[in-house]
Amino acid sequence: MMKESIRLPAILLFAALAGACSKGSNVTDRAPVDPDARSAGERLASNGRDDVTACITCHGEHGEGNAEAGYPRLAGLHPDYITKQLQDYRRDPLQVGVHIEPIARDYSKTPRFYNDLTIYTPGTRNDPVMNGIAGQLTETEIHNLAVYYGSLPFEATPVPGDFQSLEYGMELAMRGKPEYMVPRCDSCHGPKGEGFGPHFPPLAGQPVNYLISQISKWQNGQRDNDHLSMMKNTANQLTDGDKINVAKYYANQSFSVNQ
Repeated sequence: MMKESIRLPAILLFAALAGACSKGSNVTDRAPVDPDARSAGERLASNGRDDVTACITCHGEHGEGNAEAGYPRLAGLHPDYITKQLQDYRRDPLQVGVHIEPIARDYSKTPRFYNDLTIYTPGTRNDPVMNGIAGQLTETEIHNLAVYYGSLPFEATPVPGDFQSLEYGMELAMRGKPEYMVPRCDSCHGPKGEGFGPHFPPLAGQPVNYLISQISKWQNGQRDNDHLSMMKNTANQLTDGDKINVAKYYANQSFSVNQ
């Protein structure tokens, strides 16, 4: 009886992770595209401004990314996802978490220590390039870029991979590692990594090096902005071989977004 009571929370956690997402389109819940915001976002992406490098420098003319350099594609990502990532890039890690009220002059009041009623921080992403760029952007510019890139069509070309990596990667994507309480990747990121909603981006069409680097950043703490810490908990159970295999598998998938 004692053993069953100890195992139950872990089983419930795995079930929550595995069933957190349901099947659906990554584009059905998006707001209509604001043409003015889209135009402003396109200008900023193409030309940059002041100390802000043009986005196309790294992410390609049409947001397709750069596989060789490991820069991710932005085209077709959910606008809310893009918005959150840019906000997290510019957030000071020291501003996240517990807030301490100053000592009150009214001594009938006791200083309180509290947070925003959640055990999770708003999230931070550490990148030497993006931290500086995102820090120069206004909220309006972030919104405009998100609208622009979210509205772009995209079609991924499958990247060839060795049979063993593709087989092992498919196993992780479609089965996970239940013996280690790791849900299948597709349960959140959609069939064949097509993505689902603003919290779970598509993996198909992303460069292999980018996917590997992001899993590594969750493992070493350089990235801490995933929904309910689900990705961090999953990443911590993946080996170096797992990362390579699943990245190659998703890069091998065909994927298209037609806005």
